[in-house]
This record gives sequence, C-alpha cells and structure tokens, in this order.
Amino acid sequence: MNTSIQELLDRMNSTQDKNEFVKLQTIHLYVIEKKPASEVAKIVNKKVGMIYQIAHRYKKLGLDGLINKPRGGRKWSFMSLAEEKKLLESLTSEAKKGLVVISKIVRNHAEEKLGHPVSADYAEDLLNRHGWRKIMPKTKHPKSSSDEQEEFKKKCQRSSKKQRMRLTRKIIDL
Repeated sequence: MNTSIQELLDRMNSTQDKNEFVKLQTIHLYVIEKKPASEVAKIVNKKVGMIYQIAHRYKKLGLDGLINKPRGGRKWSFMSLAEEKKLLESLTSEAKKGLVVISKIVRNHAEEKLGHPVSADYAEDLLNRHGWRKIMPKTKHPKSSSDEQEEFKKKCQRSSKKQRMRLTRKIIDL
C-alpha cells in the first residue's frame, strides 16, 4: 500500500479503460474500505479468486501493476519504420520521374540493405504499410505474341466451322 487514497481516487476518475477502473475499484473496496472479498466480488462482478489476485498484484507492484499492457502491434521486423521510410524515400525520386516502382525493385533494395534475402510478401507489405498503392497485375503476359494469338484465332474458327458442318450433315442424314 504505497499509494495514498487520494491518488487511487484520482486514478479512478481519470482512467478511460473499464477493466482498469474495475481493478482500481476492487482495491478501493477490498484494501482501503476492508470489505470482504465475497462482497467485493458481487459489486464488481468478478470471482473471489480474481479479487485476491488483484489485491496481491497491488500489494506487490502498486498501482502500476494494475495497468493493462497494450496487446498486439508489430512484434518483430527486419527494419524499423523509420528505416523502411528512408528506403522508400530513395525510390520516391524514381516514382516521380514516372517510373513504376514494383515490389521486385523494393525487394532488391531491401535485400541489399539487409544483406540477406526477403520474401516478395515482405516487399508488398512494406509498400502497403507506408500507404503506397496496391501492386496491379500486368495486362498481358510478357512472353505473349500477338502474331501467334491471331494465328490461333484463325485456326479455331476453321475447326469450329468444320465441326458445325459435320453436325449439320449428321442431323440431315438422320
């Protein structure tokens, strides 16, 4: 009990987190007002065992022990957000010239900076994290040939005409 009653009440009034308020209320009722754990449990809608845990944590760590640590977030990374931003700023000049910045280029720059290979997803996620537009697929296959496509279309039309003729002959013969 290394905090004053006034500090506890001020913390209760200033908190925005419901769970933190319930923990502070539990301390106020159980430790300061000396109400039994079963009665406090009914008031704050917790189990008796939780009341004991909160009181123990308060006695051991003080008010700071009751505050919930934020969850989630970015657990690990190859580069910090600032380093990623610098990497993309080096590519911004190319983008302003009208050159298309694709994930493959970003990936190569990241691999050079880090000194080890990274996945294509890493490059796409990096672009997404910093608000760059989504990578769009190419409109046509890079190895496609318009001449071969036209030739294929002509052959398909012939074969389909032959098939239609055969079918009509069979129908007439019936």
